[in-house]
Amino acid sequence: MTAADTLPASAIWRDCRMLDPQEHACQLSGWDQHYEQISRGAFHSRLVEVEFADIHIFEETLGQAVFQTGCCHQDVVALGVFSTLSGDARWHGRSVGLDDVLFLDGCSELLLSTPQTSTLYAVGLPLAALEPWCEQARLPVRESVHRLAATPLHDRLAAQRLREAMAAVIGELSLRPEEALPRNVTLRLRDEFVMLVADLLHGEPDSREKTAASKAKEVVQRSRAYALARRDAPPTLLDLCRHTHVSPRTLQYCFQSVLGESPASYMKMLRLNGARKDLKRLDTDMWIGDIAANWGFWHLSQFASDYRRMFGELPSATLAAR
Repeated sequence: MTAADTLPASAIWRDCRMLDPQEHACQLSGWDQHYEQISRGAFHSRLVEVEFADIHIFEETLGQAVFQTGCCHQDVVALGVFSTLSGDARWHGRSVGLDDVLFLDGCSELLLSTPQTSTLYAVGLPLAALEPWCEQARLPVRESVHRLAATPLHDRLAAQRLREAMAAVIGELSLRPEEALPRNVTLRLRDEFVMLVADLLHGEPDSREKTAASKAKEVVQRSRAYALARRDAPPTLLDLCRHTHVSPRTLQYCFQSVLGESPASYMKMLRLNGARKDLKRLDTDMWIGDIAANWGFWHLSQFASDYRRMFGELPSATLAAR
């Protein structure tokens, strides 16, 4: 039995508002933190947390400047990125902004000061979850994470990807708090975050991966066919790696090279396009919910929202226009 076989299927959702900085710090699950207010005025904050599988994500909005100290769990790696800042934040004495990714491991101390108002997204996941993704590249996970722990990664695109991924998951899981997730959804969400973090640790692809780009078209086509054959239970990113016999880093490189999209993003687009084709079929009498489920969308409201963002109209409008 693998670790993935024992993952809990339910998502835990919490949304709290506080009027004291240390009360806020104590609400954070799995952290040992201390918050000290360093600007004048009444403190107010909001903390939104989601937990699924062995991933913990939170969105923290602070209404006063705060100095944060503490640590995360010994066997966890945490990443953070700001979405709003009224001024510069400081990480281990370095000025950081919206284009910086902050790393923290269990062997490093949290030293962060935030300005008058700020919003931070953060994700924590076990180091062990990264090992299968890094072993083919012979990447020493603990050493790589610890090397980045006190030095922010200044990368606008990486910060944007991480911010968007966390915002999307918080939004998706907020629709059904405390409700059981389909297993394929749990694994998909988990894989997306693990692969994103592993990708940041790898940095730029090496020459072997660039040479392998000649196979990019084949990898994308095989991944696409594999996903279409399992449309009601979409494969995880690790499934795609196993099927195409490439490393997670190479899979990412192939999709970016051919499509300019990440594997996770394209696979969602593929399912949305498939659902649209079914909605436009004149010979079908299926309900929208049935079509969504057939393409692996577990929540109808989220499907409708994703569909409208993709095609500029709701599924019901597509159905009515046949």
